[in-house]
Amino acid sequence: MTHTGSSLWSRGGAPRPGPRPAYTLDQLADACVRRADAGGLRAVSMRGVADELGTAAASLYRYVDGKDDLIALMVDRVAGEYDYPATTGDVRTDVLALAEQSRALHRRHPWLAQAGPTAMGPNSVRYLDRMAGALAPAGLAAGATMMGIALLSGWGATFAAQEAAGLSAAQLGAGLTAPPGDFPHLAALFATEPASAQGPITNDEVFVAGVDALLFGILADTGR
Repeated sequence: MTHTGSSLWSRGGAPRPGPRPAYTLDQLADACVRRADAGGLRAVSMRGVADELGTAAASLYRYVDGKDDLIALMVDRVAGEYDYPATTGDVRTDVLALAEQSRALHRRHPWLAQAGPTAMGPNSVRYLDRMAGALAPAGLAAGATMMGIALLSGWGATFAAQEAAGLSAAQLGAGLTAPPGDFPHLAALFATEPASAQGPITNDEVFVAGVDALLFGILADTGR
């Protein structure tokens, strides 16, 4: 059984009965993050985290019920790395500022893409709140706002995962000319100007183009 977000984080001040707590939830989360950054999610276990802290695995059950809770703690811990600038009121500017940070966060912590849904802690809720604030000038309904946040967050995670796998935008079409054989659409596309003649495409450009494309769809019904 996994605790709800509120009961899991409130436990930091009121762990289960027994000896005085030796650790805070932040310390548990930090130990989990260190292990995951070094060895992926498979390196995160009750025994492994206990070893990291120099204690017995059984002692951790005073704070959490198992690995699912550990993952929830570590996901929320890294969500605390966001730096929230003051909003400008321009949807694209404010969304892109957060999207760039999301991409960087996933690059620093590649295991995030495999963490899956978890109980949401205060840092994760703060991110949702700030993304909702960035989209607020568009006047979207609540459901459309949350859908937009999910799409934008997913793009940051997916793109960072592709980068971690070694995908480079510069490889797309590099040196490509009109190809021989039965590829009529590519042949027509590059018949007059090969991709190499258009200059290199950077990952940053592709990422921003993806955010812009998502925003175009998210804001389509608002006319903005």
